[in-house]
This record gives sequence, C-alpha cells and structure tokens, in this order.
Amino acid sequence: MSEPAAQPLLASANRAARAMRDLGDPLPDDVTARLTELAADRRPDAEVVAEAEALLRPHVLVDVHVDERAETTSSPGAAPPRLVQHGWRSFLVRVANPHRIEARLHGMTPGVFGIIDQKSHAARTVLPDTLDSVPRIEGAWLQAKLASSGDLSGLEAEYLVVSVYSREAGPRKGGLTFAAAVQESPESLTRPPEHLAGRRMMFDPRDYGASFEFDCTAAREIRFDVREPDGASSVAAITVRDAQGRSYPSTAMRLAPDMFFHEHVYRATGEVIRLPEGRYEITARRGPEYREAQVDVHVEAATDAVDLRLDRWIDPAGHGYYSGDPHIHAGGCSHYNVPSEGVTPETMIRHVRGEGLWLGSVLTWGPCYYHQKQFFSGESISPPALLENPAMQRAQGMTWEPQKTDRDGQSLLRYDVEVSGFPSSHSGHVILLGLTDQDYPGTELIEDWPSWNLPIMRWGHSQNALVGYAHCGLGLAAGTDELPNYVVPGFHSIGSNEIIVDVPLGAADFQAGAELAPAAELNIWYHLLNVGFRTLMLGETDYPCIYDEGPGVGRTYVRLPSPPQGPQALETWIAGLKDGASYFGDGRSHVFDLAVDGEVAREHAAAAPGAVRVTATVAAWLPEQPPPPPEPGRPAYSAPVGWHLERARLGESREVLLELVVNGVAVASQWVLADGVERDVAFDVTLERSSWVALRILRSVHTQPVFVEAGGRPIRASKRSAQWLHDSVDALWAAKSGFIREAERADARAAYDAAQAVYLTRRDECEAD
Repeated sequence: MSEPAAQPLLASANRAARAMRDLGDPLPDDVTARLTELAADRRPDAEVVAEAEALLRPHVLVDVHVDERAETTSSPGAAPPRLVQHGWRSFLVRVANPHRIEARLHGMTPGVFGIIDQKSHAARTVLPDTLDSVPRIEGAWLQAKLASSGDLSGLEAEYLVVSVYSREAGPRKGGLTFAAAVQESPESLTRPPEHLAGRRMMFDPRDYGASFEFDCTAAREIRFDVREPDGASSVAAITVRDAQGRSYPSTAMRLAPDMFFHEHVYRATGEVIRLPEGRYEITARRGPEYREAQVDVHVEAATDAVDLRLDRWIDPAGHGYYSGDPHIHAGGCSHYNVPSEGVTPETMIRHVRGEGLWLGSVLTWGPCYYHQKQFFSGESISPPALLENPAMQRAQGMTWEPQKTDRDGQSLLRYDVEVSGFPSSHSGHVILLGLTDQDYPGTELIEDWPSWNLPIMRWGHSQNALVGYAHCGLGLAAGTDELPNYVVPGFHSIGSNEIIVDVPLGAADFQAGAELAPAAELNIWYHLLNVGFRTLMLGETDYPCIYDEGPGVGRTYVRLPSPPQGPQALETWIAGLKDGASYFGDGRSHVFDLAVDGEVAREHAAAAPGAVRVTATVAAWLPEQPPPPPEPGRPAYSAPVGWHLERARLGESREVLLELVVNGVAVASQWVLADGVERDVAFDVTLERSSWVALRILRSVHTQPVFVEAGGRPIRASKRSAQWLHDSVDALWAAKSGFIREAERADARAAYDAAQAVYLTRRDECEAD
C-alpha cells in the first residue's frame, strides 16, 4: 500500500480542524499550529504524513476502512470516548480508502432511526414510539452525525468530523457504524444509496461497527420561569441553541409533546429542559402577537433556572377579538406513523397554548382516522397538558413533571372532521366544524362516504355545523396576482373546488386559507361576494401538513362580547363568525372594528348609493430591519409565496400598505407604520351601487366584508364574476366528474346544473359588467 500524499492529507486535516473549531471542540492550539507549519515542510511526503497522523491520532474516535467493494469496517480510535448528556461532542474520523473510491459516508447509530423524507402522509415511519417498543427506545440513547456532507474525495486517507450526542449520563456501552454510499447504476428509484449501503451490511455476518465504553457527563435540569408581561404564568415556544446553532433537546430523539419537526419545544412555567454546561441562546414567544424574547445563558454548576419574560406587542382579546385555528391535526403528515395513531389531546393542547390561541380545531382525517376519532366528544375541551405516555417518556429520559399555568383555561380544543382521504376528497377537502355526530349515516368505513361533497355539506348543516373548504388555493393558481382575475382554473388539486357548486345551493359557509398565494386563495371568494353571497373566509394552518411551525401560522380573529369558554366555546365562536366582525391572516397585523359610517355591523343599509366613511383601528409590527436573506435553497419566512407581513414591507422601511377593497377592487390605500402602535384609519369613498367593503394588507391580514345594500337592492356587483363562476362549474365537472361514483353522478350533474342556473339568474340581476 502506498503512503498518502502529504498535501491532500494536510488539506483534509486542516478542513477537519476548522470544523472542530466551529463545532466548539477545537483541537489543541499546538496541533493546529503544527499542521499549518507542515504545509510548508520540505521533507519527504512519508515523513510529513507520519508526523501529521501522529498529531491527529489522539483525537480520532473512529477509524474507518473502505474496501474495494465500498464496504466499510469501523474500529475505535485513540480518542477517549467521553460524551455529555443531552449535548454534543465532536471528534475526528480517519477514513482509509486505499482503492480511492468516491462515495458518501453516512454515520449510523443502532436503534436511532431518525427522520426520513416525507413520501406519504407521515414523515417518521420508523421511530419506535409504541409502548411495546419501549426497550428499543430505552436503548436508542446515542446519536451521531457527520459535520459535513461526508463526501469522500477519493484520497487514500482523509479526515472527517463526527458529532456524537448522548441522551444518558454515566458509563454506557454503544457503537458507531459508518457506511459508504455509492451511486448505483442503474439508480434505484425506491432506495437511496445510503439505504442500499446499510442493507448490504445487514446481510454480512461480519461486525462492521466500532464498540465503545462511553463515559457521559451528566447534564443539568434547567427550570424555565415563563412569565407574561403582567406576571402570569403560561406556556411558550422555547428554542434553545448553542453557539453552533444546534437545538436542544436533540430533534432526532424527541417524543411528543416535543416534536422532531420543530426546532422549539413547548414548556410551561416551572417545566424543564436538560442542558449540559455551556453557553446558549434561548428565545421564547407565544405566536405572532409576541415579539421574540431572547436571553443568553451560561449554564454552569450553579445554574438551575432561567427567567423568560414574554414580550407581547398586541392583545386582540383586549379589543374583544379571540383567535382560532380551524385546521390542525393530531395525526398524519409530519406526525408519527408508527403507531399510526398520532398524538393525544394532552399534546395538542400544549401546542395550542404555546401559540397563544384561544381555540384549536383538531380535525380527524384519513391518516389516523380510526384511532383519532375516539377523541371526538361534540364539545370543546381544555385538558391538562400531560405527558401522554409516561412509560415511553420515562424510557426516553423525560422525567419532568407537567405544570399548570395561569393561562391554561384560555385555550381550548374541539375535535371535528376534515373530509380528506375520503372518496370525495378530489372535489376539495371539506372542514366540518361543530359536529354533534362525526359518522356519516350508513357508513362504517371511510370508503363508504359519498364520492362528492354536497351530500356531506348538507349533512353537516343538518347538525348546525359550519362547513367549508380547507387550503382553498391549492390547484387554483392562474398565473397572475391580479384580484379578481377571470382565468378559469383547471381544478386539478384539492383546494376549494366544489364550493362554487355548494354555495349557490346554500350548502357551504366558508373557505379557509392564509397559507398560499393570495390570488389563488381569494379569487373564488371575491367572485362569490361580487354576486351577493355571504361566504366567509378563514385563516388556517393545516398543521403539520402545510406548515410544521405550529398551530396558528394562519389564524382567524372573531369579535365576541366575552371569551369563548366551556363546552360550547366553538359554537359561540362560530356564532360570532357568522354574524359579527372578524378578520384573518398571519397575526402580525390586525384590523379592529371595521365600520361603515360608524356602524360595525356586517350588514349595513343605506337609503341610496353615495358617499360613506370606512373606519377601523389598525396595528402591525415588523422589526426595524428586515431579516437577512435565507440560506440558498431555503424559502423566505414560512413558504415561497405564503402569507407573512414581511412580504408587505415597503423596501427597507417599516411601512406596509393598507387597502380599502370595494367589490374586489382596491379603491384607496394608505401606508401604515408597522411599529406595533394602534392607529385609527379612515377612508371616504363613494359607492355607486350596493357593494361589499373590506380592508386588507395583502399577505398579512384581511377583514370579513361589510355588506352595504343601497336602496334595498341586493349586491350584484359584477356580471363578469357571475359568468366566471358559471364557466368554472363546467371546468370543475370536466376535471372531477370521473371521480364521482356512477350511482351518484346523476345527482351531482343536477346539482351542478342548478348552481349554474343560480349564477345565470344573478348575472342578469347584476348592475355592472
């Protein structure tokens, strides 16, 4: 075997030394200084390499050998295997690659499967998170990850860096294994190269891993004293990062209520996170009504608590507006898939409280349906935020006790249904809020439900439920940001498709969005309003499917005379939504008390068309400086085109544009300073006919409209809107009729025809083009 060339090996060693420094575990100064000097050493390569390898050997935890078939063998290096509980230690890995194979090295730790890419309705399909797998959880205490891509450059010897995490304290036996993934030819479409490499190793009787007797220094249990500005205790989203930006506790080892797809965890006043000694940046907030509070903490021997004072910039409840998210899930998407049950109300209430929401509608849908439907009660609930599976959590090392807070009673859950993963889902995903019975008559399985939505909507109405459509903009983008626009979409996805049939037949109340591009979400709504329908628009999150950050990324604020409380809290909130003032958006801007000529009622009668004064109180908050650009390949804010007040910022200023909308068209505007101050605004506008009026800051907030009927005439604002709706029904039928069961198709066709007839009648009644 030839000796490695000096310069490539030194370049690799210096890269690894820089990575160790950046990760907070630098090599000794004399080692890094000598490595630098060796780059200019004129001795033969063999002598330079021998000295460099001698310098590095004491810091190598694992020696990896790659053979001619790209199979690897790992063995312990000379570095003492000392770890820290709930923290990371970084070490060198020496890779001997005599056959100069180009591959990607992957580190594996037995029992910790981590997260796989989302391929279906659940992202984590292999986490052992069932009660009968507790011994596997107990043994899955060790995690390792390479500090870079792991690409092997084809050198005979090179150095990489591995970071190792321990969940436990004290002496522990554990192993580290590395696999070299080579791009297959032909490429496998079902298994990525690293999976194939790991599978090959499983079929060989040899031991490919390196075994260690680790010594793990205990971490400290740090209690968090979370306080509202008035001193009340509460739950907050807390993010703990070290100097290298790593979040704690380790995401790969989290169990509910700590989610592996969050960077933060939700903790109440008096609850804890275990942290090793070191310096941390700790931030806390409770949704967008709060500015992020940050403290820098040095955890040392005497540290046992951290004070977190929340920074609320606005309190909509002080104006009588109460927030809700009508679309969150406890199972499916980013939640667990093994078991296929998802999480419990005790976890979901913690998340809702931690985001400062008054109401969270937990919707049971296709994934996890048969398990999650047990939590339906027909009432709003506020359960304690307990650890949902104590045996599992004890095995995972989660020994802290959940704590009650002063604000717990302000947040409630209501379990209802999203008709998604059902036979009618092609027509749009239906949300049913306020059901008294969650089982469609005559059905036992999801597959028994109707294959189009109108029968389901009418069944929901028979229970006095509020019924509408989720993620309304999906598949409805028309290649323009114009509002309203008259491009008939293809209806190829699962947005609010059949709403254009259900609304004219009196069977749909709302659509929900504040997630995607406004033009895709608001266009159908504007057209329906233009022909006189009172359809509502709600802000939702679809957590954790469209958004993983937490409930309340999109939210709806409803004005009520008193907070929604008790078993009928959702029904109270729905009644206010139907009849009173409300608005929706991202929670970073707010519009209180929209009024026409001083009246805040949704319906306004005028003797004749003419001048009106539109008033409201508006507040928004942006930091003084825009955030830095996102890293390459990552979206800004929450989604590439989603709702976020930053997208309304005027250049480098803190101003955002508030627009007065009449019949879907912005007719007046003014710039508002987003400094958190509440300001009264007023617009004087002349209405030429019966009209709907609203205020908006696009991509952040939109009010429900006020309907102004002049001279007793109904709102018929646009013949073009009526014609667009009529023509869209034809496009909808062309796209969706093939998915409707043959036995139901005649009734569906009759309903589509009836909806079109309504639109033609209203078109003929319209006063304007």
